[in-house]
Amino acid sequence: MTDNSLYLEKLKTHRRNLHQIPELDRDLPETKAYLLSVLEQLDCELTFLCGSGICAWFDRGAADTYAFRSDMDGLPVTEANTCDYVSTHPGKMHACGHDGHMAIVLTFGEYIDTVKELDHNVLLIFQPAEETLGGAEEICKSGIFTKYNVSQVFGIHLWPFLPKGVISSRPGAFMPKSAEINVDINGKAAHGTAPYEGLDALYITADYVKRTYADHSKMFGAIHRFTDGVGDLTYAPCDVPEERTLIHFGKMESGYARNIVSDYSHLLGTVRAYDEDHFQRIIGILTKNLKEIEAEYHCTTGFSRSDGYPPVVNDKALYAKIRPVLENLEGGYAEMPLPLMISEDFSFYGQYAPAVFFVLGTGTGIPLHSTNFDFEEDLLLSGFALYQALLTR
Repeated sequence: MTDNSLYLEKLKTHRRNLHQIPELDRDLPETKAYLLSVLEQLDCELTFLCGSGICAWFDRGAADTYAFRSDMDGLPVTEANTCDYVSTHPGKMHACGHDGHMAIVLTFGEYIDTVKELDHNVLLIFQPAEETLGGAEEICKSGIFTKYNVSQVFGIHLWPFLPKGVISSRPGAFMPKSAEINVDINGKAAHGTAPYEGLDALYITADYVKRTYADHSKMFGAIHRFTDGVGDLTYAPCDVPEERTLIHFGKMESGYARNIVSDYSHLLGTVRAYDEDHFQRIIGILTKNLKEIEAEYHCTTGFSRSDGYPPVVNDKALYAKIRPVLENLEGGYAEMPLPLMISEDFSFYGQYAPAVFFVLGTGTGIPLHSTNFDFEEDLLLSGFALYQALLTR
């Protein structure tokens, strides 16, 4: 194994350079140019996909290929950090660690270039549009996995709530299927002193939210909305992590003035579940309750949802094969006891090849998407060493 301390400076340099040029969605010209400034110096075959996406294939004469993926896009966030590598693009920031992910995979590419004898070819995937929609799915549908006979695929995401440098994952369900939901409820405006002359969309929406949360609480595995003893919802006990589900409304827009009956409400939320059956049960609750309030209040409603991401399900057989490697990582490995509730479009890769996704601890506790998100670059060595070990096991 190479002395990885030699790669620390590369990891740090790449991460800081990329952190300064965050771009959004698929339009990542500076990010792409930076990656190519390194990749074009290496002995690899480049393919361009999904706008600014790059795939770099290292041919080692093997029958199959191991793939390693990094997302590329930043967020529409104004950075609050004052470090000397702060974002130079106003209103844009790498607040989700994608700069770190790219640094790991790019540096890994520089390492692979020095190792001419491997049992597997290697495909590095730099993917746009993770924070929006479609990036991973478009790359998978391009046929790149078939072209290079990808037999397994890996990915990493930084995670603030693990000790610095510790790798974690689990077999099976790891992240849920998710979708964004939109609910419209139409009433009738009237003066607030005569509410009976109108149809109060705000009241109806509040009723809809409350009965939806109540119905969901009766589902085995529903995530609690409050700590025990708070509120009037009751939940069935659940000791099966993969049964957990979520319905959450985070924003409501309704009404025009304090003394006018609202004639319209717009409700925004998210739903999450680890399998399609539970997901469809949640959608069923949402649509059933809309039909009920239409009948009870004689209002009209609308409902829509995004396609979202499938669940991230780590291949159990592949996980079992790599488990001995994980247990010997210098930075430490801790198997995740419960699936996470965040979603990730890495899930699409698992539909095309056996896949395992990992999280890498920053140890900071600073949540993803925060304006002050940051981390110490030496922890990236743990991700780099993980990829080395997976490739050479």
